[in-house]
Amino acid sequence: MYTIERSYRGPKFKFKKSVFIASIYSVSSRKEVKQIRERVSEEFRKASHNAWAFRILMDGNVVEDDGDDGEVKGTAGRMIATHLEHSGLVNVILFVTRFYGGINLGKGGLIRSYSKVAKELVDNIPKYQID
Repeated sequence: MYTIERSYRGPKFKFKKSVFIASIYSVSSRKEVKQIRERVSEEFRKASHNAWAFRILMDGNVVEDDGDDGEVKGTAGRMIATHLEHSGLVNVILFVTRFYGGINLGKGGLIRSYSKVAKELVDNIPKYQID
């Protein structure tokens, strides 16, 4: 398993006029998850969606959850969670923020966009191994 030491933000990704931005934060409890979700919602209050997923190591077990924040069910949060799981990251929450550009992307477009942005950030940040 791996984790991160600090927060990171990826570059903007534009697809059919929508703008996507990924952000990842270090967390160690559900309380911190809630606090960071509130902070990100405030920071990106003009965004259409702040989809998210987290994985926390608690008592030797990985606790995880995700949310689509109003996107079509299963097109955002689950995609983010998949990349966290495949990376082996724990004690993190990953957001993908979307600013709607006026063009509906459809399920396939949403899945591809959220996946691309989440994967790009997770693949390009420093991680360190934990026991």
